[in-house]
Amino acid sequence: MTRLQTVWRKIWGSYSIGLAVLIVGLLVALLTPNFLRVDNLLNVLTNASVVGIVGLGMTLAIASGMFDLSVGSTAAFAGCVTLSLVPEYGVLPSVLAGLASGALIGLCNGLVITELRVPAFIATMAMMTIVRGAALIFTDGRDVYLFGYPDYKVLTRRVFDAVPMPVILVLVILVLLILMINHTRFGRHILAVGSNLTATKRAGVRTSLVIWGVFAIVGVTAALTGLIVSAQVLTANARLNFGLELSAIAVVVIGGTALDGGRANPIGTLLGSLLVAIINNGLNLLNVPIFYQQLTVGLLLLAALALSVRQGFSPTAYLRRQA
Repeated sequence: MTRLQTVWRKIWGSYSIGLAVLIVGLLVALLTPNFLRVDNLLNVLTNASVVGIVGLGMTLAIASGMFDLSVGSTAAFAGCVTLSLVPEYGVLPSVLAGLASGALIGLCNGLVITELRVPAFIATMAMMTIVRGAALIFTDGRDVYLFGYPDYKVLTRRVFDAVPMPVILVLVILVLLILMINHTRFGRHILAVGSNLTATKRAGVRTSLVIWGVFAIVGVTAALTGLIVSAQVLTANARLNFGLELSAIAVVVIGGTALDGGRANPIGTLLGSLLVAIINNGLNLLNVPIFYQQLTVGLLLLAALALSVRQGFSPTAYLRRQA
């Protein structure tokens, strides 16, 4: 694929998902007039940003030809760690510790994949269970509550009483990822690993370091999502963020990042998270039972995968590569 074709594919992918966001948004607005209320729109943007943050991290993993099934557990563990430490160490050190725990989990994933040569699917699935169990042990199976520390709510406050903090955070991460992918050696190496791991190794690239870096970033974005969710309710437990891995993978695939690696569309990922947030919000306003939301995300993911297959993606080749 030529560079011009690659650029056009990115533009068309972002354009098509953007058009879908517009159409679905208009449809929901027609069905539920309350959708266009300012508070509701800000709520949609916040929900989209929470999933979008971990989705942007997942974009790097998928662009490198892998994915991470442990992000939900990582988010839950980071939330439990942070809320437990705040009363003794304060907000900032505790937040940094929570983010560091996410990075450490990501590095462990990378080490298992590169040094033990365990496929990413199996490694991260095992880590998903290990980390969730660690969170249960850390909290003794109980909920962690945080009262009397309003500074922790900074992760969810509205800046200038207008823009929710998660929206600002996801936009900052988006810009950083775009700059990294397009203007740094590390970003180019991520795409090279996703395109052809063996050839990239032969070219002298230390692919192990690239994979470690990718999974560390995924871990940090998952941890940040966990911190935001825990700040919303000032509560954390080992069951929090269950199913986050499906949502993260779904918004990446819906956004146009190919599962076979070598390409990344972070703008599409953010638009994909916005599309899912609009649909879920519309279902809530229409009083549709909440369990239908998971069904909707699964159907969207299935549709995106079917479209990828029509565009040349081979599930058989992908599974063989993962093994």
